[in-house]
Amino acid sequence: MKPETKLGIFTILGLCIFGYSLYFLGGISVTRTYDLNIKFQDVSGLPVKAPVKLSGVEIGKVKQIKIENGDVIVVAEIHKGQDIRRGAQFSVVMTGIIGTKYLRVVQGPMDEAAYKAGDYILGMDEVPMDVMITQTMASIKDFVDSVNHQGAFGERLNDTMVEVRQLSANLNQMVATLRPYVTHTMQNLDVASARLNDLMAKADSLMTSIDNGEGVIGSLIKDPEMKAEVKESVSDLKDTMAEVKTFVGKMKRFRVYWDYDFFYMPGDNLASSDLALEIFPSSGYTFYRVGMANLGNKDDRLKEKDYLEKNKLDVRFGLYNQWARISAGLIRGGGGVALELKPFYDKEFLNRFTFAGEFYDWGRDRTINGHNFDKPNLSYGVDFRFNRYFSVGAWARDVLETNDFAVKANLSFNDEDISSFFGLAAVAGSK
Repeated sequence: MKPETKLGIFTILGLCIFGYSLYFLGGISVTRTYDLNIKFQDVSGLPVKAPVKLSGVEIGKVKQIKIENGDVIVVAEIHKGQDIRRGAQFSVVMTGIIGTKYLRVVQGPMDEAAYKAGDYILGMDEVPMDVMITQTMASIKDFVDSVNHQGAFGERLNDTMVEVRQLSANLNQMVATLRPYVTHTMQNLDVASARLNDLMAKADSLMTSIDNGEGVIGSLIKDPEMKAEVKESVSDLKDTMAEVKTFVGKMKRFRVYWDYDFFYMPGDNLASSDLALEIFPSSGYTFYRVGMANLGNKDDRLKEKDYLEKNKLDVRFGLYNQWARISAGLIRGGGGVALELKPFYDKEFLNRFTFAGEFYDWGRDRTINGHNFDKPNLSYGVDFRFNRYFSVGAWARDVLETNDFAVKANLSFNDEDISSFFGLAAVAGSK
């Protein structure tokens, strides 16, 4: 092969390699494109050459990022043939919590004209994920500080608990006349039951002594007629003690808790409250919940993104054990199910976490505050219990429609007076 031929071959290979490098490494494209200029206030983390996606499909790249007259201008290089209609929305988003950023395009109405090359378009400045996380943590801190230092939320919570206590006081009045016959705590009922067992055992021993002629009483009572009368009296006493024991047992049949939930959605600056009674019979595996959700004045003017329907009945029947609670019924005004899981119930500290979810209102198809809802309501979150009375959590509410982030606070306490009232009702109903 002649030297000239070899030189020509190497020259051609070198040009091919050089062209390949320019195309794949230098960003040179042979695709015909046109430029659009998108105005933003902040594009932190958006790199040059980041993809431009329309409905998840890449239609171009970020060609340049510059500043003009105080505005950040993102020059988007769009492929020819990919028309973007006027009214389209441009925003900088992330592929995930720690993913890369790209320029997202939501297509405008199809009856509108397409943007032309060089047009300037106002982009949507969405809150970056890192800023959102910081704001959320700040909101949680403010929330905890408000509770600890009696801030606005603390005052509102105290006012609510005062109303709860007033309701409890009214119910207490219903059982006030019965208190001479009812012990003040369930512990006293346990003591009374133990003493009754002891008395009944002594009565049995006394009956045996009389029958066998043993002991002082047995030796003194020789008259058969008197012995029969004494035995009858002791038998009546045993029957009376058995009835009292049954009464005390029924008094211990129920445990009743007040349960108050407060949700705050920092994104929309909205709040809602739920109040319910949870009733646990002595079966040890069933419970009932009766209350109202989204407490508020139905006639108040709604905020722009307030889609909560006020004063909805919440009535459920459920089953529970150490690691789970499942209930079904009327949940916040719609039929559905609720689930609470404690997968770490036997682990110290981790047993404070509860993972919960609600799935209800399956046939929802209505317009609320100008927004059409046609999907079921799915909400889920995680709660952390500080003690037996108080817990906080983070929830995603109505995920299939509005997907609002909410901070949750819960107060729960046992009301022994109402427990006694339900026990008395059980006694009266059994007669």
